[in-house]
Amino acid sequence: MGEATTPTAIGDDIGTQVVFHLFTASDREETGAARDVLSRAGVAYTDLRPPGADAPGDDLLTGTATVAALADAVAALRHFFRYGIAVRPAGPTDVVVRSDPRIEHGQIVIRKPRRDVPVRDTRALRSALNGLLAQGAPDPAPLPYPPSTMFRDHQSAELGAEAIRLARVFSDPDFVSGADPTGAMLDNLEKLADVSGRPRRLLDLLLLAHAFSRTDDGDHRVRDLRVPGMDEVRRVASTVEVFVQPSTDPESRVLARPLADGRKGFVIGLSPQTSELMANISWALPTLFAVTEEAASDAADPDSFTPDRDSTWADVDTTVASYLRSWRPPRAATLLPPRPLIPMAMPEGETLYGSGDPYLVFDACTLFLIARELTPILQGRLGNGAEPPLMPFTEGLPREVRLATQADCAAYVHTMNALILGAGKDAPFVPDFDNIRRHFHHGRPSRFGRTRRLEEQARREAGVVLACVSRTTEAVLSYYAVVDLFAALARARRDGALARRLEAIGERREVVCRYMLWIKERELPEAWGLRTRREGEEHRWERVWEYVRHAQRHLVPTLVDPSD
Repeated sequence: MGEATTPTAIGDDIGTQVVFHLFTASDREETGAARDVLSRAGVAYTDLRPPGADAPGDDLLTGTATVAALADAVAALRHFFRYGIAVRPAGPTDVVVRSDPRIEHGQIVIRKPRRDVPVRDTRALRSALNGLLAQGAPDPAPLPYPPSTMFRDHQSAELGAEAIRLARVFSDPDFVSGADPTGAMLDNLEKLADVSGRPRRLLDLLLLAHAFSRTDDGDHRVRDLRVPGMDEVRRVASTVEVFVQPSTDPESRVLARPLADGRKGFVIGLSPQTSELMANISWALPTLFAVTEEAASDAADPDSFTPDRDSTWADVDTTVASYLRSWRPPRAATLLPPRPLIPMAMPEGETLYGSGDPYLVFDACTLFLIARELTPILQGRLGNGAEPPLMPFTEGLPREVRLATQADCAAYVHTMNALILGAGKDAPFVPDFDNIRRHFHHGRPSRFGRTRRLEEQARREAGVVLACVSRTTEAVLSYYAVVDLFAALARARRDGALARRLEAIGERREVVCRYMLWIKERELPEAWGLRTRREGEEHRWERVWEYVRHAQRHLVPTLVDPSD
């Protein structure tokens, strides 16, 4: 990344150093042009997009340059980028440069909180950059970052600080200022670190789940499964971090950068918009599952209650629209707060890991998004280029689609195990599955003291496990629902590249759902002694896709400005 120096006065730009973060679209050949321009200028850079990653469309080139060299490079790139270029600060020594469809081709603007300031030529750009750098107060040293609760002794301070730096780089100032008019979030590094604190704990749980999960390393031909163990996971824990992207970007991502000791580090960027919308849809799933086209009065059992489809869909529409409406907000817009279905705090009378626990839903959704990016790292695909063998259940799909589908399936299992481990108060929760096999039943409890206690323990622990299985499954279903909704919105707003990437994710849904059914019917009962698949479950899942198709056809068009 390079060492950033203290900015000098305006006009004295010969030695002023700036850490630049240049976003380029590889599908528009912008990345190649940027590499060529930077190389000719003698500017060293690092490509943070790991090769082989299922990454979003934009590449990110990061490096250190003088203000003069960066201004020359940006001026040269404006002829190669499809749209105009926006330049904005991301801290006292960091500058973000990216193409923006709202800016006319060939134009360069300095992005300020409430307006864009055009720059006419390279000299004006140098002066503007120096002005940006002179305004910022120096960052504290070292940068704050959320500490690991389980792997603190192995956590990389270098990578933790980089995660906080990237949170500012990937922020959308229009979204942040619209949601928080004080603008305090991006200036308050402690607050940025706090936002990533919960995901950091969930990352620890995923690493711990991997340590104790028997695995064939993706090769179904292996008969003797191995347990990775804590030593292996501690090594991984020292090379991976997570941060929350303060934006409405629906895509999470993994970034790679070299560490000082020569190893490769990974930083996972988490999409809060996707995670929160997933949680809301997941919370609504039991109602969507129950929806039929008949009104309650036409039900076979007149005493039963069948939710009315139109009123149920209207409630979900209101929530979904409140989140999708804030996607890529216009400049200086004041955003309306979302209207969530899910409670933002524990409802009175509810218990942790109970049916009304909203925290379990939020954790399941966030865990799956992190696990989806973490899985290729655990498999070695992003570190040493190793690729796991292709599994039989993905046969018939293109190779890259098969690998991505296998990662989704592995993330499902990792999320489930991490949720269970996270149920402990002072230590990871490890259910006594032998006791569950012997003593879990739905009949009357034993009259004998010791047997009764074992039955109560089995019932309590089985309840936690079944809740985790259910919430994990719902998180995966809601993930594909949210992806399909954002894909439709991107298509309606003429962002074909994003729409195609999201639609490609949605095409994996059918295979992943078959895998989840197989896990719930075959693997989990054998391993845990619990029946985890419900009768007719796959038919209830179809109610979700019916709602998604409705929202794509009828809700999304109402969210598109005719001028877009």
